[in-house]
Amino acid sequence: MVMKGYDPKTNGGQYLEDLATAYWVSDALFTALEMDLFQTIDDFGIRGASLAELAPKLGANESALKRYLALLKSLGLLGQHQNIYYNQLITKEYLLKDSPLYQGDSILWRKNLRDDWNTLKASLSAGGRVNFLPEDISEAELNRRRANYIRAMDNVAKLKAQDCTAFFTELSGAILDVGTGSGAMALAFLEAFPDTKATLLDIKQMLPQTHKLVAATTFSDRVYYHPANILEPEWELTQKYQLIILSNIVHAYAEAENEQVLKTAASHLSDDGIILIHDFFNEHHPVKAHLSDINMFLNTYNGKVFSGAWVIAELEKHDLVTSPLLPLTTDTALIFAARSQSALDHLCFKQDTN
Repeated sequence: MVMKGYDPKTNGGQYLEDLATAYWVSDALFTALEMDLFQTIDDFGIRGASLAELAPKLGANESALKRYLALLKSLGLLGQHQNIYYNQLITKEYLLKDSPLYQGDSILWRKNLRDDWNTLKASLSAGGRVNFLPEDISEAELNRRRANYIRAMDNVAKLKAQDCTAFFTELSGAILDVGTGSGAMALAFLEAFPDTKATLLDIKQMLPQTHKLVAATTFSDRVYYHPANILEPEWELTQKYQLIILSNIVHAYAEAENEQVLKTAASHLSDDGIILIHDFFNEHHPVKAHLSDINMFLNTYNGKVFSGAWVIAELEKHDLVTSPLLPLTTDTALIFAARSQSALDHLCFKQDTN
């Protein structure tokens, strides 16, 4: 796999060819989602669908579609029995819209990043981002983009949230989700621990999108919304929190901003509370981490992916004790921080990360 980096025991030329053709795979996946191919097969029910049934439904040439379905089968996304095609388990779990772990919005959002990646050479020359939104973009278009972004991030957060809650055996009291986005991370804790309530903090332009997603759950009566800019030194909060979540926040900013964000977060932590930092880190899945770093370079003002060691050192400046970097089974990892070792000792660190 390209994301694992080069293995010197394998053919180097083949590895380079695989790098050069990696977009073939992503385009094959994007096209299937845009055609609603997996959903269309699911609509035929448990029996699956034949090529003759699928072609008119998808508006595709039957001969061409047969070749494309063979590709999706080789990728493990479809199965075939005689002339019938069906969705594999991975497709049912992640690529059907009714699945709790649906990833389609996240996947298609990544397709939209292509225009930014096409500016890599120009951005390297300029020393920063060169592809910006037009100055006359309407508020309606911005809201559409925010909605697409928050749905994509909701997909991702749901994929990681259960791995995060598994470190806790018990939790009660107030939760603060900083830069909450869809609120999915906080909602996972609300579901796992009934004696909790959550404050979802984000900029005022984003919270209406958050509210729509939370309103569709059974947890809206345990949620408070707090508009604030996390880059400001004061978030205008009036209480301390048992759990403060910073999920995919650190990589959105550079050193100076993160120093301020971590300082402010620490100031709102209760004496026996926990800070949870979930993010990409250079030590874990380094190829994906460095790709994510360049993605931030191309898409943000000054976002970057940090080492876990840097984040831990910053937390310790605020008299916090920390866990080591804790890799998840995915491409991200966790760091926990608290005012005392006894608070960290209540966490369950024996997780299966293989």
